[in-house]
Amino acid sequence: MIIVFIGPPFAGKGTQVSLLGKKLGLPVFSMGAIIREEYKAGNPKAIEGFEKYSMKGFHLPIELKFDLLKERLEKAPNGFILDHFPATQEDLDAFNKYLDSKGFHTDRAFYLFVSEDEMKKRIITRERADDNPEIIMKRREIQDKDRIPVVTYFRDKGILEEVDGGRSVKEVHRDILNRLGVNN
Repeated sequence: MIIVFIGPPFAGKGTQVSLLGKKLGLPVFSMGAIIREEYKAGNPKAIEGFEKYSMKGFHLPIELKFDLLKERLEKAPNGFILDHFPATQEDLDAFNKYLDSKGFHTDRAFYLFVSEDEMKKRIITRERADDNPEIIMKRREIQDKDRIPVVTYFRDKGILEEVDGGRSVKEVHRDILNRLGVNN
């Protein structure tokens, strides 16, 4: 099973993919975590991407990130859960091409949304270099626009689930499990 989670910063994607991965026994790949991990390891593409794009609120171009993700996907032949990928039309095109080459498809996409007010409340609970409030608000503005074709694509395919991420972790998790037909 291949499940995708998309949405703005602080919508709870990371928390929900972690819980769902444990529940379903599927590996979870977070594009942001991969970039940060590779950045710390000194990967030149991750360094360029983090400094030129992430720290300015932009999505990384596909050529800087997809190989990092693909190498992990190759080790997950029975499915996986993605956090914040695909996030742009460019990502979606590369991801669908990859899935087609493997004979796979996305089974379900979850769009977690959260209000700007709720997002601002959550900012104080996490500390990362790219979690500066100014950068976050810019990320929200830019990435909301970038995300439109991805949300539209999954909606048109009939596999998009729009979930209010502003509720408690337990409520959101229960909602996601129900939508997947999985027992709580």
